[in-house]
Amino acid sequence: MTDKISVRQICIIMCCLSGALKLMLYPTTMAAACGNALWLPVLADTAIETLCVWAVAFLCSKTDKTLFALIEGVGGKWAARAVYALFALFFVANAFVPMSEQQLMVHEVFYDTIPSLLVFLPFFFFAAYAGAKGLTNTGRTADICLPIFVLTLLLLVVMGLFESDFSELLPFFNEGAGSIFSGCFSGFFRFSSGAYLIMFMGHFKYKKGDCTKITLSCAAGGLIVAFVAVVFYAIYGNLAQVQYFAVTKISIFFSAIALIGRTDLFAVYALDIVMLFALVLNIQLACHCAEEVFQKPVRPLFSLVATGILLTLAVLFNNKFSLVQRMGSDFFVYAVILFAYALPVSAWVLYALGGGREGAK
Repeated sequence: MTDKISVRQICIIMCCLSGALKLMLYPTTMAAACGNALWLPVLADTAIETLCVWAVAFLCSKTDKTLFALIEGVGGKWAARAVYALFALFFVANAFVPMSEQQLMVHEVFYDTIPSLLVFLPFFFFAAYAGAKGLTNTGRTADICLPIFVLTLLLLVVMGLFESDFSELLPFFNEGAGSIFSGCFSGFFRFSSGAYLIMFMGHFKYKKGDCTKITLSCAAGGLIVAFVAVVFYAIYGNLAQVQYFAVTKISIFFSAIALIGRTDLFAVYALDIVMLFALVLNIQLACHCAEEVFQKPVRPLFSLVATGILLTLAVLFNNKFSLVQRMGSDFFVYAVILFAYALPVSAWVLYALGGGREGAK
């Protein structure tokens, strides 16, 4: 039962956990790429991601097999193990860029000076522990994250709305098509919910209407990010492109802050909890894949290895934040296209070749 998850929990992951990681630096990079049209690439990439999620969710209405079982039914167990090994590497890599952003966010928002990497080390202890948990634990943490995400983000956005000037977003569609396309492509590596859902496939009991619920949850997460980006630009205008971590900056001009101090940071602290669990989700899925590959129930060991890889990368790329961002937008985007879009959608081919619901894992 360690790998059972409910549709409700999947919807929370699609909306809240997936959206939380996009709130760190994504609005800033889109402001730099597209100016006041920063919301357009967010909506475009969300539409593509939602379409992929719909394809996987619809497939779940046709079969209760896992991806591993589908591959095994067509290409054999070794083919399934090979694909899952690649997925395990993908999920570790998928945590790298947001982990780097999380490190810089902790340094910039929570400290007056830039501390050493040692300050971020507790994250790796937490990741090693939480990453060893199964999908059932993933669902439970999603349930915990839902009220935190809703309440803290609502508070921060409302505080920001009081100081917003939406005329900064005019004129609409002033940016050229080239910059919009560039923004769509450069931020595409952040939209990997399709890879999450294909791992949940076969681990939840599908009921009528669940495809719609999952699809709408994914779309809602993207719309939330787009709205935060709009509020962010309405506050900062042209300066948005040099204001890192939009979600932490939209509330600082709220009039009450001058009287009561930075109480908004309590909301930022709480929202950061959701971001941490969203990061750990990648490690949990990597360990889930590794367990299928080796057929050994030793997730703590797999979690230590995955966390060790991330720690090594954090040391190697410490103070190389711009390089990490370029790696994500220029190179890792192709891995996301393969593992979060091409492979999940190709599961339909495996389903057609491997049969229906019989022999579900």
